[in-house]
Amino acid sequence: MSLHPEVSRRMYAIQSDLRALGIPFAITSTWRSTASQEALYEAYVARGRTGLPAARPGLSTHEYGIAFDASFPAGKEAIVSRVAKTHGMVWFGSRDRVHFDIFGPTAWNKLLRDLGMLR
Repeated sequence: MSLHPEVSRRMYAIQSDLRALGIPFAITSTWRSTASQEALYEAYVARGRTGLPAARPGLSTHEYGIAFDASFPAGKEAIVSRVAKTHGMVWFGSRDRVHFDIFGPTAWNKLLRDLGMLR
């Protein structure tokens, strides 16, 4: 599996638009295997759930190829969020500063609950 082609297109469009505005936007992670997600989650739990959050394996949008992580300068959150939204992506905000996907945390968690995957 890999990053969904439409998500990839959107990701690069966001990056291009932000670079045109003089805002660096580096892609740091895209699709992850369940094993990779498990390693990230275990590290997150071992640190006492500090630092960047990681979803339990099977629950991460990265595993489904519909998310990416990126780094960008502090203080640019509002413009990055707006540009992402214009391309149909949702920035997770301060709770997961690097994460972008097509759902956003509220909609993704609702879907997982509706599917019985999340309590």
